[in-house]
Amino acid sequence: MPKLSLRHVYKVYPSRDKGPSLFKRLFKRKEIKAPEDFVAVKDFNLEVDDGEFVVFVGPSGCGKSTTLRMIAGLEDISAGELYLDDVLLNNVDPMNRDMAMVFQNYALYPHLTAYDNIAFALKMRKIEDEVTDKDGNKKIIKRHLTKQEIDEKVRWAAEILGITELFKRKPGEMSGGQMQRVALGRAIVRGPKLFLLDEPLSNLDAKLRTSMRSEIVKLHQKLKTTFIYVTHDQVEAMTMGSIIVVMKDGVIQQTDKPTDVFDYPNNVFVAGFIGTPQMNFFNIVAKANKTHLVAKFDNGEELKFDLKKMRKVKEKYLDGQEHKLTLGVRAEHLSLAEKGLSTKLSIYEILGSVVHLFVHLDGFDKDYIVSVDDRKNFISGQPIHLKFDESKIHLFDGETGNSILSRENNHD
Repeated sequence: MPKLSLRHVYKVYPSRDKGPSLFKRLFKRKEIKAPEDFVAVKDFNLEVDDGEFVVFVGPSGCGKSTTLRMIAGLEDISAGELYLDDVLLNNVDPMNRDMAMVFQNYALYPHLTAYDNIAFALKMRKIEDEVTDKDGNKKIIKRHLTKQEIDEKVRWAAEILGITELFKRKPGEMSGGQMQRVALGRAIVRGPKLFLLDEPLSNLDAKLRTSMRSEIVKLHQKLKTTFIYVTHDQVEAMTMGSIIVVMKDGVIQQTDKPTDVFDYPNNVFVAGFIGTPQMNFFNIVAKANKTHLVAKFDNGEELKFDLKKMRKVKEKYLDGQEHKLTLGVRAEHLSLAEKGLSTKLSIYEILGSVVHLFVHLDGFDKDYIVSVDDRKNFISGQPIHLKFDESKIHLFDGETGNSILSRENNHD
């Protein structure tokens, strides 16, 4: 079964006067970069099983597209190894990697019809075939596909994507969603081991993006082929991927199932990047023992949390000493109460089924978001007391930003 493996992969853009040979010398000496060099991807390690839908997600400039282009062979790998089916691909040409790529800008030929765009790669492609010569000897030759073979593949892909009626149209006569389907069709007909998709939906409007999201997931389920998908949109990552790779500054922050990335973020960056609205972060000074954690907030108020209701805290933070921490909690895990953390309402937004309250600590400008179902009239400046769902709070080290909670749910 096809398996993709990236082992200690780096991408470095050296300064012009040094060239790539310097990086190779530095890598051998464990000196990863010269001060002037730009490290786009650093020590990237990933194992992808056959049939997975893996999503690379992160902000612009995090190295996700660069990594995808290294997999495709469009960028050289500065160091490390790339394998597919245990075959080293570092020096294999892109056309020989048995991969298909779908680009953000569709990359369709404007002078060709949808049919010819899909068929173009097949017309250029040669396949191995066994023939018998006049002496009765069998041999393997390379030949082009016949018109009938090409037509069968094109129509098969078009039926899967529902674009048969677009065959005679050129790109200028199609919508963004139709062009993206044609681009997907061009990739499908090749029957590759790996599909690479580089932000294919970013040029579409919100409504079309939602429908195309589900179309790509259905396509993956039909083809049962490995997909590597790049996006900056965490909603796409959560709804499409079986595995999410969260990246920042060229470094993997977390590789996990979507629900685990959401429920158990490794650090403050992952916690804040995944989820809408963004997770709330409170600076606290915490003192914990075996039963309770007392958190002192910026406004001087203290709240006591029952450790038995929380996920397990790392032992080093249960020494009874004060520790600077970041407390994270999602908007839906805060509720209004008669007693709790004292805040004041800044504004509120009614979003149909839910209401978002933007509140702040007295004397501080930073807003925190609370999600409630009640549409009652709120008044700007009114006091709001917040209650925390102790089973859903997150704690991060104030210096490193790393989570100090395990995935276990109690301290029994």
